[in-house]
Order: sequence, then C-alpha cells, then structure tokens
Amino acid sequence: MQSAAGCSTASRCPASSTAATGTMTRSGRSWHTRGIRPGSTGTVDATATPLLPGHNHRQRSGPIPSMNLSLKYKIAIVIFLLETVMMTVVLWDTLGHSLENAEKQIGAAEQVTLGIVSDISRVALLNEDYDRVQGYIESLPDNPGILRARLVDDRGIVVASSSLSELGERVPEPVDGGATHWRTSRIENAAGPLGALSVQFSRQAQLDSFQEIRNRGIAIAAVGMGLIAIFGLGFGYLLTYRLQKVVQAANQVAQGDYSVRTRLRESDEVGQVGTAFDTMAEVIAEERRRLARANSSLEQRVLERTRELEDANREYESFAYAISHDLRAPLRSVNGFAQILADDYGEQLDRQARDYLDRIRNSALKMAELIDDLLTLSRVNRAEISRVSFDISHVCNEVVKELRAEDPSRKVDVQVRPAMMVQGDPHLIRDALANLVGNAWKFTARTPDARIRFHCREENGETVYLVEDNGAGFDMEYVDKLFIPFQRLHHERDFPGTGIGLSTVQRIIYRHGGSIRAEGKTGQGATFFFTLGSG
Repeated sequence: MQSAAGCSTASRCPASSTAATGTMTRSGRSWHTRGIRPGSTGTVDATATPLLPGHNHRQRSGPIPSMNLSLKYKIAIVIFLLETVMMTVVLWDTLGHSLENAEKQIGAAEQVTLGIVSDISRVALLNEDYDRVQGYIESLPDNPGILRARLVDDRGIVVASSSLSELGERVPEPVDGGATHWRTSRIENAAGPLGALSVQFSRQAQLDSFQEIRNRGIAIAAVGMGLIAIFGLGFGYLLTYRLQKVVQAANQVAQGDYSVRTRLRESDEVGQVGTAFDTMAEVIAEERRRLARANSSLEQRVLERTRELEDANREYESFAYAISHDLRAPLRSVNGFAQILADDYGEQLDRQARDYLDRIRNSALKMAELIDDLLTLSRVNRAEISRVSFDISHVCNEVVKELRAEDPSRKVDVQVRPAMMVQGDPHLIRDALANLVGNAWKFTARTPDARIRFHCREENGETVYLVEDNGAGFDMEYVDKLFIPFQRLHHERDFPGTGIGLSTVQRIIYRHGGSIRAEGKTGQGATFFFTLGSG
C-alpha cells in the first residue's frame, strides 16, 4: 500500500467524445496527458501534485512491564493484545486500500475533467472566442472538489477565469497549498503553444470522509477490544478457578494441613492434576501417620535403651571404682612385702629368686598404674564440668616440664604455640593433654630426632587443636581401635602402657562437646586432632 504522496501507479483513461483518444500517465509527482483535437494535431501536457499527506504512520509500542499477575489476567492480556494487533492490522490495511482506491478514482475524475476543459479551451484559443469558455470555467467551482480555474494565452494573460478579477491580468505560476493542488494542462498545436489551463482541485471533502471513516473504525475497534477484554477475563477465570483450588490446597498442605482435598474429578488436564494432588496428599498423610507411629515406638525404645545404658554405666563405674579401691590394699601388701624381702633377705636369695621378686614388684606397679587409670576414667565420667577460660599452652608446657623431669636424658624438640586460650575444665583438659603429649613422648623414644608439636588451626569456622609427633605412628587400618579401652596397637614390651589413656582422652573431649580423631603412618608419626565445642 502506498500513500498519495508517494504513489507511482500508472493509470490510463479515455478522452471525451469531443476529442480524440488521449493517454495520461502519472510518474512520481507528475501527470502527463495527451489529447488530439479533431481535424488538428496537438498535445496537452498536464502536471499535478499529490493532495493528501501520507497516512502510513507507525504505531508506537513499548515493552510491557513485568508484573506479578495471576494466570487469568495474563490470559486476558494475551488475548487482548493478539486481538488488538489483528484489529489494528485489519483496520490499517482496510483504510489504506480505501484511501488508495479513492485517490485513484478522484485522480481519474480530475483527469477527465481536465481533458474535457482542455479540449474546449483549445478551440477558444484557436478562435480567440473566450465568451463561451468563460461561462464554462465560471461554472467549474460549482462542482465538488474544484475551487478555481483559469485559462491563459501564450503570452501568460488570463483570458478566462472563475475569478473575474484575474481577467486580463498576468498571474504567476499556481502554487499548491494544504489540501489543494493545481493541475496545469499545456495546450499546443502543430504551430506551437497556444496557452495553458490551470484548475485548482480540493480533496478536503475526501480527507473529512476518510477521517470520519477512520474515527468510526477506531470506535468500533475500541468497543470490540473492550468486549474481547471482558471475554478474556471470563475465559481466564473459567480456565484458572480450578487451578486456584489446587493452589489453595497446596498452600494448606505446605502449612501442615494434610486433610485438604481439591475434589476435582473432571477428565481434563486440570482435573487430572487435582486428582493426582489428592492422591499425593493422601499418601503423604498416611506416611506421616505411619512415621508418627514409628517415631513414637522409636522414642520409647530409645528411652528404654538410654535407661539401660545409664544403669549399665552406673554399674560399670561403681564396679570399676569398687574394684580399684578393693585391689589397692592387696597390691600395697604385695608390693610392701616384696620390698621387705628385697631389703632384708635379698642377699640370701639366688639370682633367679631375685628375678622372680623383681617381676612380682613390677607386676604390682603395673597393676597399681592400671588401677589409677581406671579410677581416672571413672572420675572423668562422674566429674562435673567447670568451664573457665585458661591458657592451654601453659598447661601443655607444664606437662612437658614434668615429662622432662621424669626422663632428663631424653632430648626431644617440643614446640608449643603460645597463648592458646580455651574454654573448658582445666583439670580434665590437663589429664587429656598429659595422655596425648605423654603418648607422643613415649612413642618417639626410639626416634633419633624426636619432635613433638602442639598447635591449632581453623577448620570450617571451628578451632582444631593438633598434637603431632614423628614417632612410631600406627597403621590407619586399625585406627578404630585406638580409643577402645585395653586395645593396644603396639606390643607392651616395645611401648608399655595400660591401653586406657586414649579412652580417657576421648571421654574428656566428648564431655566438653568436642570431637577427636587420629591420623598416622607406621614409622612416620601420628597426629591427634581434637576440638572442645562451643562451651
């Protein structure tokens, strides 16, 4: 579709009966008409400018802002927008074709009018008889769409005009303006130019009619789009009200109400979703009831097992404490009498008897050490935790000082990170460090360049304390046995001990809300990691 301002469609029309056949072509913004008077040869050239302004205006549209709308409104908006686009395209195309056809019809009518008047004017110019043509030209403005007309001779003098004031005057070339335009036909014959006919046409009536049609179309389209919007809302509601029931039921289930049901039984997709949701809710409700029953049973069993364990622990602690105390007196007697035998009768005993006596004393000492460890473990299980802030580095240094005093011949490189403050029970933490550092001291006895290191680091926002050594180490295959009482990973003749120390350490760490683990490699040392909880 092209506007009047840019139309380049060629058109042809026949001349009147008083003139020979003629041809008019429009190219760009010019019209050319040729006509031949009976009995003579001549050409008529007409030029015209387009009338109507271009109507191919672009419709502005901006992006729709993202809004959190319900589905029914989104459906209505989509339908409304699609229909708006369709109606706009149809209205635009219809009006464009109507305007183009009207322009062609009016242009053809103007050509016919100009051709007829040009033939009459040619006769008047040849005969210099202007009275008849004057009357004809004066009557032209009575026709719709014609404002003025004038005929000039080859000198440019007006010889006939619808405006009597122009007669006999020399007028300038006509100029188009607004909704009007001039068509000029150059009248010639074989001898040369005779004059020119200029007619001013107006298409204001066409513009008004087009504007009225356009306004009426827009009004009809607006009413139609309003009805479509209402229809879209209703259609969206019909589509979404059952979905809304599913959404409401899902929200109630999310809040813990598993008794809600959608009751949708239709066979379409929404009904299938509702049925599936009801089935899911029923399954969840049944599973929760089953889980509640299982939890109740499990809680009862846990309570029973907890009571049994507490009773067993109390019995174990009482047994260990009683046995430890009951064994101390006989051991003191055995050790005392063995010492008396060694002091008073040692010279009377042979070498083998003295060896037996030494074995008795050593066994009594080991038994006493075992009893002390059992008492310590029992005390750890029963003692109240008293958390205070203290310097664990200082406690470790005190333990190392005692170890050096017990074995002054040992040369061990001990590194303790200074000023490590902790929250815990100083006495229990000292027992734990005495076992950990004591083990490191013991298991580096056969290492030429023995090294022990106590420091800390941050792991996952928690302070982890490390006791490292480069001693005998252990096989990680047996790491699970480290903290079990009386379980030993080394032979007693290589590294003596009771096998209770690490169990005591683990119990102390657990009572502080911490954790402990170990890593090691045979012949390359071991590292113990422990935390003390948040307190």
